[in-house]
Amino acid sequence: MDKKNNNIRLVKNGGRRVTGSDYTPENDELSGSELLKRKISYQKRQKERRIQKKRRRTFLVIVACIIIVLILLFLTPIFNIRTISVDGNEAVSDEQIVERLRPLIGQNLLRTGNGKIENMLKEISYIQDVNVQKRLFPPSVELTVTEYSPAAVIRSGGKNYVISSNLRVLDELQTSTGSLPVITGVEIERADIGYDCEIKSDKGGTLRIMLQTLEKTELIHNVNEINITSLTAITMNYDDRLTVQCGSQLDMEMKIRMFREAVTREELSNNAHGTVDLSETGNAIYIP
Repeated sequence: MDKKNNNIRLVKNGGRRVTGSDYTPENDELSGSELLKRKISYQKRQKERRIQKKRRRTFLVIVACIIIVLILLFLTPIFNIRTISVDGNEAVSDEQIVERLRPLIGQNLLRTGNGKIENMLKEISYIQDVNVQKRLFPPSVELTVTEYSPAAVIRSGGKNYVISSNLRVLDELQTSTGSLPVITGVEIERADIGYDCEIKSDKGGTLRIMLQTLEKTELIHNVNEINITSLTAITMNYDDRLTVQCGSQLDMEMKIRMFREAVTREELSNNAHGTVDLSETGNAIYIP
């Protein structure tokens, strides 16, 4: 071997060549078992490298597929909203809801958040809650709405405001409707449709308790008027035949529930006229 190649020695080592930089004198003295161990170790490392390469390729394929799917879902018209259906509305007309939701037609179903849809409908004063269900095939939106129930009419400043039992202003009427109790004796600070009615003094809290309890006891549709001119002498007109003296605002829920028990008795049948005195908590006194 010439001097130029003097620094290179080749030896057999598990089927591979070893350069002088890798070669050590001990290589000549390795036993057959040691050489076999090194060969197995080398083959194992090679196998692990192949597995890693395969995993990287698989990962890249998965990422590419995800990107393609996302493009199809979010950036193509395939999943644009085609139809919208609404259920549960009674006070709000179908036409009013369709007009409100018309801008959603043609928008991407997945990029249109549920919150956006809910807020679009909650701008309608009568709508309390919206349940949104999305369908991919065909791309559509199914809505179930829950409405506020009209509970009473407040007269103030020559105007009639329809309110719910939690005092949300639902509408403004030219004239009051006979199917709802009329609230008198209150003065309104502010009554914006779609917002809570702001009532002067502390009468608002008492009125809310009365309306909510009358709803729960299913008496509200028989009440014609609630007069809260004085918080110590609150009265109701029931079915145009009974004057209900509630007294003060204290224990109002209990008083109304007691009145419900009283009107189911035989002596307060549909023909009974007179006064029911609830001013003394725990008693309902009928005066013909």
